Amino acid sequence: MDSSISNDSNVIIPWACLQHHVTKPTPSLSTSQVAKKSFADAINNVCDIPLSQLPQPVIKGDRTTISIPEKEYEAGIAACKHNLHGRVLWPKGATPLKVAALKAKLSPFWKTLGRWGITSLGKGFYEFTFSSLEDVQSVRSVGSWNLNP
Repeated sequence: MDSSISNDSNVIIPWACLQHHVTKPTPSLSTSQVAKKSFADAINNVCDIPLSQLPQPVIKGDRTTISIPEKEYEAGIAACKHNLHGRVLWPKGATPLKVAALKAKLSPFWKTLGRWGITSLGKGFYEFTFSSLEDVQSVRSVGSWNLNP
């Protein structure tokens, strides 16, 4: 089995087709000549995963269950300790900011924090990732942030 480690965490992804590869255009092509990958292209990136590598489902009553090993469960919990989920409430009629613009708006408030990131989850929800538990606690201690003081 060929195991790879993703760039952002210690998560092992053993299937190459699930890796996020960024392909850079060749210098000879202009930006307009480079074909952009559509959503359909992205989800059609299919690979064969041997059934032996997948957890075996078990029927319990009228439900199908899959056992998660304790070690993997604890690793997943540990990976989430530096994350917060939040929602940005925009005034009626306001155009929501792009992720980069929202990060720029939050940066002055969070300038004392270590490295942090933001990911859109859709419908105004975001996942914030921090480099330390202290940073998470610092952000949580405020409760809410007004981006238009």
